[in-house]
Amino acid sequence: MKRIILICSLVIVGLFFALGGLEVINPNTKNNKTFEPDNNALFLAKPRITLNEFAFEKAGKVAFTNESLKGKWTLFFAGYTFCPDVCPTTLADLDRIYPSLTNDNNTTTQVVFVSVDPNRDKAEQLADYVHYFNKNFIGVTSTHKQLWPFVTQLGLIYGIVEAGDTEDFYLVDHSASIVLIDPEGKLHATFKSVPNKQGINSVDMDLMVEDIKELQQQYDNEINQ
Repeated sequence: MKRIILICSLVIVGLFFALGGLEVINPNTKNNKTFEPDNNALFLAKPRITLNEFAFEKAGKVAFTNESLKGKWTLFFAGYTFCPDVCPTTLADLDRIYPSLTNDNNTTTQVVFVSVDPNRDKAEQLADYVHYFNKNFIGVTSTHKQLWPFVTQLGLIYGIVEAGDTEDFYLVDHSASIVLIDPEGKLHATFKSVPNKQGINSVDMDLMVEDIKELQQQYDNEINQ
């Protein structure tokens, strides 16, 4: 019998705790008077959430930790290199809008692809994969023991949903949303994905860029008060 990583019950429990720990508020509601973008897919963390300690690996045996988030804006996207549609589509879209992100108010924005398939995605191969889309993108992974609590704290989920004839062939179901972390290393907002015309879950990148600019400006104003 093949070993299935993270069965459905774990996914449900993890999602429950993830959403319980993340109070997301649609910015179009009356509860948020400071920022009201025309984007029903944007959810702000109220209050912003300090991420639990984590230590992932990227190419060159370099650690990627909470300290790697400090002083920068970070976009987290979870997936895997064997993904047939969502991951390559999202990374290509992120590459297209990346120049707009890096030039916002001279603020560095890093894009981090978190592989939730550590069995097949090793750090070096992961780097080759993300660099195919953009040489500045960062690929990180770890063990499921570390990945699961991290991903669920971001309000995302993942799990193996289909196994093939060998242990090396399986598909991984995962969230297609993108999470924004602020320069203090706190979860700031989530951009939820919706099916596009091709039926692939994706985030409206152009609208996301507009919202990030507003969020960065609002953040700077609060810090400078």
